[in-house]
Amino acid sequence: MNLGQTNSSIETLRSRGGKLISVVKYHFVFQTWPGPHEFDTYGGKQILALNDEPLFAELLVLRLLERQGYTGVWVDTYRKKYWQRLPCLSGPVVPDAKISEAIRRIYEIKGGPKSGCFDVVAFCDDHFVFAELKKQNGDRIRPGQIEWLEAALSAGLKAPTFLIAEWRV
Repeated sequence: MNLGQTNSSIETLRSRGGKLISVVKYHFVFQTWPGPHEFDTYGGKQILALNDEPLFAELLVLRLLERQGYTGVWVDTYRKKYWQRLPCLSGPVVPDAKISEAIRRIYEIKGGPKSGCFDVVAFCDDHFVFAELKKQNGDRIRPGQIEWLEAALSAGLKAPTFLIAEWRV
């Protein structure tokens, strides 16, 4: 998968039970939005740019996946909504049935609170990509995300791709 990243590495995560899970980490350098900053930054998110479109990092990675034929959403677990554009420029969306079913199945396996879902969920044909966005030197994978990843690995999806998209400007 080529998302235009500068390079990649492997991140090894440890579950509460001690299981080690290796995930590819892509390293990105994004451009800041050069236009007016009259956007709701959704609690301080940085406004980035791709092809003259203002985006949060999650939506920028979604655009990169869309270029490769994927359909997807940014999963806003905090506000329990799904987005395909900046919230201040559009309303929330209803995800495709394949995405909804995959997320439902993963949460069912995970149990407990509906939290930890990776930021971007996309699919093309029957291949799913789950991407967790982390700003370089400022963000880390949380235990709930590792629990969600463990559940997703056992959800019976056909060879899904899990990745961490670490970014900086």
